Amino acid sequence: MLCQKCKKNEATVHIRQTVNGVKTELMLCSECADKENKYAFFGEDLFSGFFSDSILGVRRSEEQRKCDGCGMTRRELASSGRAGCAKCYEVFAAELDKIIYGIHGNARHNGALPGGHAEQMEKQNKLEALKKEIETLKKEQQQAVSEQNYEKAAELRDRIRALENGGEV
Repeated sequence: MLCQKCKKNEATVHIRQTVNGVKTELMLCSECADKENKYAFFGEDLFSGFFSDSILGVRRSEEQRKCDGCGMTRRELASSGRAGCAKCYEVFAAELDKIIYGIHGNARHNGALPGGHAEQMEKQNKLEALKKEIETLKKEQQQAVSEQNYEKAAELRDRIRALENGGEV
């Protein structure tokens, strides 16, 4: 049977799809299947659905980023499902966060940690919470000054200093 797309080569790829209950069958040669990116077998394009342009909001005309560490493109990452180097995790961070969130429902680890790391993470979380609280208090202080409420601004200043010096209010 000839390829249903080019009508020149022998069809070697048989694609069956069911979308919204509608079944379609397509017979393509390997060249047309590659061009259409429908040759999605496990070894070749396993992660392309996760990295699809529609999911990530990337236009086909948009230039592909490359990792400056190894030269890997987003498409290569999608087809292999493996990062080429450690720098890829920085370059493709936005895409990888979406993928991880889609798989796990969260892009941040919330589970158990190996011994000793739980205490370290707890300290880090407390430090982050303290920084946020100080930032919020500084905004409130600026607002109080702009409203000429200097007593409140002075109280907030004292709370900020206490928190910055390691004390609790």
